Amino acid sequence: MSSKPILIVESPSKAKTISKYLDGKYEVMACIGHIKDLPKKELGVDVENNFAIEENVLPDKKSFMSEFKSMAKQTNQIVIATDPDREGEAIAAHIASEVDPDKISRVQFTEITKEGVEDGMNDFRGIDQDLVEARKARRIIDRLVGYKVSRVLWSTLKKNMKFVEVTLSAGRVQSAALRMIVQRERLRQVFHSATYYDLKAVFQTKDKDFSAKLVHVDKKRIATGKDFDPNTGQLKNKDVLLLSKSQAEELVKELHKGIWTINSVEEKINNSHPKPPFTTSTLQQEAARKLRSSARKTMRTAQRLYEKGLITYMRTDSTGLSAEGINGARNEIISRFGKEYLPDQARVYATKVKNAQEAHEAIRPAGVTFASVDTVRAAIDEDAAKLYDLIRKRTLASQMKSAKVKQIKVTIENQKSEFRANGKVILFPGYMAAYVESTDRRSGITEDQETILPDLLKGQTITCNELSAEEHITKPPARFTEASLVKELEAQGIGRPSTFASIMGTIQRRTYITNDRGKLTPTFLGIAVTQLLENHFSALVDSQFTANMEDGLDAISRGELEPIPFMSEFYFGSDGQVGLESMLEEKVDIGKACTMKLDYDGDPIEIRVGQYGPFVQQGEKRKSVPADVFLGDLNVDKALQILNQEINEDRELGTDPESKETVLIKNGPYGPYVQLGDTKTRKAIPKGTDLAEVDLDLGLKLLALPRTLGKHPDTGEDVKADYGRFGPYVSAGKGKNGRIPANLSPLTIELTEALQLIAKKSSGSQELRTLGDHSDTGEALILKDGRYGPYITDGKVNASLPRGTEPDQLTLEEAVEIINKKRAAPPRQKRRKKK
Repeated sequence: MSSKPILIVESPSKAKTISKYLDGKYEVMACIGHIKDLPKKELGVDVENNFAIEENVLPDKKSFMSEFKSMAKQTNQIVIATDPDREGEAIAAHIASEVDPDKISRVQFTEITKEGVEDGMNDFRGIDQDLVEARKARRIIDRLVGYKVSRVLWSTLKKNMKFVEVTLSAGRVQSAALRMIVQRERLRQVFHSATYYDLKAVFQTKDKDFSAKLVHVDKKRIATGKDFDPNTGQLKNKDVLLLSKSQAEELVKELHKGIWTINSVEEKINNSHPKPPFTTSTLQQEAARKLRSSARKTMRTAQRLYEKGLITYMRTDSTGLSAEGINGARNEIISRFGKEYLPDQARVYATKVKNAQEAHEAIRPAGVTFASVDTVRAAIDEDAAKLYDLIRKRTLASQMKSAKVKQIKVTIENQKSEFRANGKVILFPGYMAAYVESTDRRSGITEDQETILPDLLKGQTITCNELSAEEHITKPPARFTEASLVKELEAQGIGRPSTFASIMGTIQRRTYITNDRGKLTPTFLGIAVTQLLENHFSALVDSQFTANMEDGLDAISRGELEPIPFMSEFYFGSDGQVGLESMLEEKVDIGKACTMKLDYDGDPIEIRVGQYGPFVQQGEKRKSVPADVFLGDLNVDKALQILNQEINEDRELGTDPESKETVLIKNGPYGPYVQLGDTKTRKAIPKGTDLAEVDLDLGLKLLALPRTLGKHPDTGEDVKADYGRFGPYVSAGKGKNGRIPANLSPLTIELTEALQLIAKKSSGSQELRTLGDHSDTGEALILKDGRYGPYITDGKVNASLPRGTEPDQLTLEEAVEIINKKRAAPPRQKRRKKK
């Protein structure tokens, strides 16, 4: 038996680095992520047998496991050093289950440096079974939701939405996150902007000009943006003066007559303290703001930095630094900024970590001597260097002195009006010399910007150079950015920071949201999915329920809660909670899920998601929702504008993949049609088709008509389906044709169905339906399909349908009118046969 022990890590790059540090004393192998999982195409969970699971070695890991098990027989020691989190613990447990457990030891590396590896190798422990059970419970619950609820979405929404080209899915965390985005969009839709005014004055002194805002009139405070409800846009504080345009302009005239006097000058020195070093969540938020990096990209880049031994482990909720990290930061602060920037004592940040097992230190540069940004750039790439620079600066700032800031408030009086100017002077930059946190505020103002006011004295009179009334309009709640969504998810306890990147990726891949210039907007598909879940699986999109689930899983990881009763309550329910099993038995109302009603006093207006996409409907009027219009934009005014807009411009549906020509929808003298580029290839859009539902797929299918279905068994002629003057039909050469009824379409009809229609037509006129009795004669009016198309007969008079009349939509009143016209028409003269 070989004496050389085996060390298992997750990635090849990490294996290479660690192997170097261990001087060849261990055989280092990389398992590259999970080695076992639930079956891909089956549930794999027996809910009736204490949630027993079926886990198998993944197909792409069989060769690794074969090699590993062979080597394991030759050694007495197997050390598992997978990542120090729940997933890493699960991988360790799966590996251990395949070999002699007496050979297994568990270590963890919070940084891949020589010192970090040596520290880890000196701290052997067993596999944490509580952490493994917590991860297992999480996986089971996520599989039950993902497998069972996703199938409900497939059989309802996906089945009825031809425009959907992706696989729909639901998830315990992703669905709650999607609902947050949808709720924000709903707030934007019902938001009513309000207008308010204030005054801005620009004053001149011998030193410099400065500006001030009106704050009081006759001791009553002027309304500002903070006095309006951010969700509705309406004034919430009634104890303020809301200036109208006319009032503001009148006040400007009055103030021009008065004298401007400094009423007070107040100065106050404040300390501005640094933010703690990064956690997983705050790193994602700040990278999104400063580097415009998605959560997924940030975590991928951080993983590379960690594996290269350049930063500590990047999945952490802790803001604490190790003694090594603190010493490294303090040494660099002295060398870069000087001793005056170093506090006497190291800063300690309180951390609320729910699991001691996962309480790693904050994300910081690895080692006691931090690598330079140039070193990182050379070792990896520019993206890695930028993220590392962010981590390095934040770590240094967190251990630096507070900044000293002088705040200055000046009030200026004129008659009964009071203006205020605020100034800020940084007396000592402290941590700001290294780093200032960004914000999500629209103004983009950061903490380190100064506003310097001139020296002013109480009682001093000054000159006003400019005085103007300024209009302000309240804005709807801002759509989430990745940074603000991550912050909100963490605040509500939904998911864990390590999962945020995958959540973002999933809801974007499913086309539930769009990410346009950093703004996350739900698509109408995402809203329909959310509404279906709200109606039938309300707990899955409830943020409090999801947060409670996370707390329960955390309790399992601490050994405080048994997993089986926890999972049983989730699936089977309890006295106070409906279980997933009961939710799955509900009958789904697809129409309700796909309908959004607008609050309108007139004829009801609805936004609906149909087979071919979203459209607005009011009574019989239906119009498609333009691709660049989202729910938050669709108030009553916008909906009416869409409904009343005539088609007078060409609309691009997309590009034909074969010809590369643009497919257009156009409006001609006989109605709308689709056309291929500038060619003469075109096809009328069947009457009654909702133009909202005409997309590229339907356009290409129409342009491909007539559609050949196969050969006629008797004649060998091609059987074709198409739309004609009198509606849809099938044909198989001269004299063999048949009308396609309303329940079939030329785009979908099969050969056997077409042959049956042709056979019926060959046997004579086909009766389509009885329309009712003639109001004057009492004779039955019957709609038939004859050799030359559909016609009406009362047994004596036959009348062809006028051009453009749809047989399926013909009413009795219209039929009476057509028959009466035919009766009143002069008899057609028979042509004489030429001799």
